[in-house]
Amino acid sequence: MATATTAATGTATQRMTGGQAVVRALEAHGVEVAFGIPGVHTLAIYDALVDSGIGHVLGRHEQGVGFMADGYARASGKPGVALIITGPGVTNVATAVGEAYTESTPLLVIASAEERRWLRRMAGNYHDITDQIGVMRPITGYAAEATAAEQIPGLVGEAFRSMAAGRSRPAYVEIPRDLLEQETAFDLPPALPVAKPGPAADAIAEAVAAIAAASRVVIYAGGGAVGSGAAAGLVALAERLGAPVVTSQLGKGAIPEDHPLSLGNLWERDNAVGDLLAAADLALVFGSKLGVAETESMAMPLPRTLIRVDIDPAEVGRHYPPTQTIVADARHTAEALAAALETAGIAKQGWTTEEVARAKAAALAGSWGAENAPYLEALRRAIPRDGILVGDTTMMTYLAARRYPVYAPRTWLVPTGYLTLGFALPAALGAKVAKPETPVVAMVGDGGFQFTMHELATAVQFRLPVPIVIFNDSTYTAVKMDQAMKYDRRYLGVDLVNPDFLQLAAAYGMPATRAASPEALEAAVAAALGRDLPTIIDVPISWRY
Repeated sequence: MATATTAATGTATQRMTGGQAVVRALEAHGVEVAFGIPGVHTLAIYDALVDSGIGHVLGRHEQGVGFMADGYARASGKPGVALIITGPGVTNVATAVGEAYTESTPLLVIASAEERRWLRRMAGNYHDITDQIGVMRPITGYAAEATAAEQIPGLVGEAFRSMAAGRSRPAYVEIPRDLLEQETAFDLPPALPVAKPGPAADAIAEAVAAIAAASRVVIYAGGGAVGSGAAAGLVALAERLGAPVVTSQLGKGAIPEDHPLSLGNLWERDNAVGDLLAAADLALVFGSKLGVAETESMAMPLPRTLIRVDIDPAEVGRHYPPTQTIVADARHTAEALAAALETAGIAKQGWTTEEVARAKAAALAGSWGAENAPYLEALRRAIPRDGILVGDTTMMTYLAARRYPVYAPRTWLVPTGYLTLGFALPAALGAKVAKPETPVVAMVGDGGFQFTMHELATAVQFRLPVPIVIFNDSTYTAVKMDQAMKYDRRYLGVDLVNPDFLQLAAAYGMPATRAASPEALEAAVAAALGRDLPTIIDVPISWRY
């Protein structure tokens, strides 16, 4: 393979196939592993992977592949990469991409398309689709299609830049099959570092002045605080200001939940955390849209003086009108603000740690689901402090948002906005690929598990030792609860006939057990974490409704 390098730019020119150009571009951006399922339209990429140092994890369905790449990205902070076939592969992965979009996950999908001569013509080729990129545009921050082979490295590079420059959204690059197979002279530019924007000095000065005039400050941290790595800055701010820290679901882990100023995700309408928020005269909001679900349609009481920090200018004025906006990275802003307050000699004792502890205890005591809280306490005991819990859209995840303490960023991976069923198992596998030395546990309901349970094959094939905790009540519980409360118990479509999950595990050649108590669950998870294969843990459970 002939290579020439332009010294001034560091750009290498090589003659290769489009598929090789894709792989070289991924290598240039530090990709270590890709998730995918090959098809005849993507074989040029897969052939290039054979000679690459990039690993490949084979999924069993493109939706699972997308969730694996999502879990990899959330656990590592690096983009997850999914290699996807034309047509049904793209529509299959779209659910996972939609999930990544709502949670601001850097997920790159590289997909093949029909040959250019047949593109969008519905001429009777395999995987025909009228507008493939049109499927992906609404759920990505960047979507592009190659019309010439020479564009491939640049489009892949721009996809990475888009995920790194501002708010992390999924990116999509579509390449027709003939361009992937065509041999061309490519310019291969090196990956360039992308810096997140920091706050303007005058914005920090304005915020410091507002804080100086306030008596009691609270901090609210969303997913953007976790994604930016703002934990140290938030802790420094909280301690300097005696400011309690409340988080969204995605913000769990932005501050350790055993820190004396942490209130976790404990706000509910009319509870003790709400009373504390109502007594504040200034709130600092980092990386949150203050969404409808999290605030119960803006019922969360926040003070009139509101400083909102977000990297996305579309979010800083959403729902709660701010008195000041700072469009910048949450970590850079938290650190700059903490340093400016220290320089100015500003420190406050807004709340004592005893007051925060009382509010936390009262909120926990009044929070729903206490009958099943011991199972979460058992999980917390079994999972090390830095271990990762991956939750599905299931009642136990809703409960865990309140009652499962998270101690470190990127150790709580859940769907919130898109609220996808079937996320937990494949996302946990992706997280384990990203963090092979870190314990990873999947927590899923019996209904959601069956959306993606075929990815057990991936877990076994790649020997990913993830305990899979299935809370099993043979019901779509959240839906059945609503039918009970709102529709006079007129049940339809919510009761499930499940397989025997232990026999299912046996069919895949993996261990399994049934845990009928919190104590049994704790022992089962601890044992599973010591194995080199995944383990199914079937937990019979019931709910009051």
